[in-house]
This record gives sequence, C-alpha cells and structure tokens, in this order.
Amino acid sequence: MAERNGALGAVAAAEKRVEAAESDLRISRSVEQDIRTSKDPDAMVIAREAVAVSELGVKEANSLLKRARELLSKQEKTLLSIRTAVADFGGDKAMVIPVSGEVRRSFKGSDVTTDSVLPLRVGEKVEVGANSSAKLFVARGDAEVDLHENSNFTVTRDDTSESFEAMLGTGLAHIKAKLKNYFGKKFEVRTPAAICAVRGTDFSIRNFEGGSRIEVFEGTVSVRLPKSEVSVDVHAGEGCDIFKEGGIQPVKILERPWSKNVPSH
Repeated sequence: MAERNGALGAVAAAEKRVEAAESDLRISRSVEQDIRTSKDPDAMVIAREAVAVSELGVKEANSLLKRARELLSKQEKTLLSIRTAVADFGGDKAMVIPVSGEVRRSFKGSDVTTDSVLPLRVGEKVEVGANSSAKLFVARGDAEVDLHENSNFTVTRDDTSESFEAMLGTGLAHIKAKLKNYFGKKFEVRTPAAICAVRGTDFSIRNFEGGSRIEVFEGTVSVRLPKSEVSVDVHAGEGCDIFKEGGIQPVKILERPWSKNVPSH
C-alpha cells in the first residue's frame, strides 16, 4: 500500500508538472505571436527560443507522467496479486514482493514465469538485479527481509511449526525478525561463510569477497562458522566479520547512532 500510494503521489505531481509546462507553452506562443506582429527580428529570435524550451518542457513532463502512470499500474497489479495470494494461500509461507527494477525467481534451475505474487517454495531462489530491490515476508509477518541490488536469497526450510532457514548467496540483506510465532523455534539465515541464529532482532548481512559482515541494530544474533559449534553473540550496536577460510573477527562497536548503519533501498 505504501508503494502504491507513493506511485499515486508521483502521478499527481507529474500531472501538475504537465499542467504548468502547458501553461508556459501557451504563454510563450502568445508572446511569439505578439512579437511576430511587431516584426522585431531580435525579439523574434528570443521568442522562438522560449517556445522551443517550453515545447521541450511539455515533452519531458509528459514523459515523466507516462513513467509515473506505468509505475502506478505496476504497483496496483502487485497489490492486487498480494491480496489474491493471501486470500488463496493464507500467510503461512514466505512471500517475496518486487519493489523496484528486476527481480527474478527460479526453481530447480528453471525460471518461475509468472507476474503473480505466489508463496516461495523451499529451494526457490530470488535474484535481485542491479539498481533493484525486493522485500521478502516470512510466514505471517514474523520477519521482513529487504533484499538489495545484486543479491540472491534461497529459502531452504519453511516449516511454520518448526523453523525457517534461508541462504543469502550474494549481496546484502537487512532483516527485521519479530518472531512472535517462532518462540522456541529455530530461525536461521546463512551465508557461504556464516550461520546466524536469530531471536527477535534487527540486523544486516553483507557478503564480501572471502566472507560476510554482520551488523546488529536491535536484539542479539548468534553467529558461528558452518562447520563449527562454537558461536559468538553479537549484540545491538555491534558487528563482526566472518571469513570463509575460518575465523570470526572480534566484535566491534558500530558508529552511533546505530540507525546510520541500517541499509536503505
């Protein structure tokens, strides 16, 4: 709804810009006509330039309005698809919502060719392209995952009564886990370098060459290496680096206020 309302506001702003540009063009043409009658060549050159600028302004404003209406149409279709999916399937499975740009889904090596918002199957991969973003909702809103550009995310287990597990293969994810329905259950997000056990927290995971970086903004995240049972607790306001070759860098304090560290779209 927020994305749809934002697109609706963009359309309204674009319509006002078109109206203003058309008004400027009418005035420029009226001035040009008056100068044409006076037969002043120097003034005529200036008037024609003003008309050309106004015509370009109208063209650009209409182009902006077209893009805004296309975005609104896309958001309204997405909203309708979400409502249909929730009505048909309920809210017990993870669901991904494209926010901007290119968001692809694939299952067992094949693309999921659908424009509808459908629950994610276990093993289904979400890939977010350059200059793109997506939001993933875990069962019944227990957690929200903001997927940033050039990221891929795969749900590896999704059993509402038992656990939720996922793999961030590349890129950056910002995770807000409320876990009101996961009390006493397992909620893990993995990367090629780390396993993060979550209990009601707000944190980000960023993959880099050779490892992953965890930054916690609220709550606590228990971090360990994939082949180790030894874990390190990272608390609010702290972060750490985990390396594929083994080893967890000592916990470090984040820059205050911690909200500055929170990734944005």
